[in-house]
Amino acid sequence: MSREHDKARISGAIFPLSSVQITKLFSHDRDVFAKFTKLNLERGAKIIFYISRQKMLAGESKVKKIEKLTPDVAWSRYKNRLIFNREEYDKYVRISPITKQERKMKEITVFELTNVRKYKRPIRSILPVTSSGRYLTNKILDMLKNRSLDVCTTSAHSEKERS
Repeated sequence: MSREHDKARISGAIFPLSSVQITKLFSHDRDVFAKFTKLNLERGAKIIFYISRQKMLAGESKVKKIEKLTPDVAWSRYKNRLIFNREEYDKYVRISPITKQERKMKEITVFELTNVRKYKRPIRSILPVTSSGRYLTNKILDMLKNRSLDVCTTSAHSEKERS
């Protein structure tokens, strides 16, 4: 299968977050997610949030805007909307939580989110997810939907979406 054909089937990604970051995303009106990743998504792509260590899918959103920025520019532009506070962000952009080594990537991918939704019940993931994420295809999305009828969601940002 050609690389172009594969790219055409990409509909989003699964990204891991800690349970603390998941809570901030869904209950603190945060709508910007920043990640060191080489995955390339487009506007309108679906992001599913994976709770690290628990292997559960917690919710989803759509990508409104994507930018690759230096960490300093990303913080100055989005600091009040990120799922990190300043201390967490500074630590994340300096040191990899996986390798405990200094970051090699110099640009962070910033995803401005819309339609942020928390699943009523987390869904057990049967897919391996690396620290930088995993592409989603329509086939994988269909498989996830068929695995659980609980993919029904509730809006995490209902107040914001109404305004």
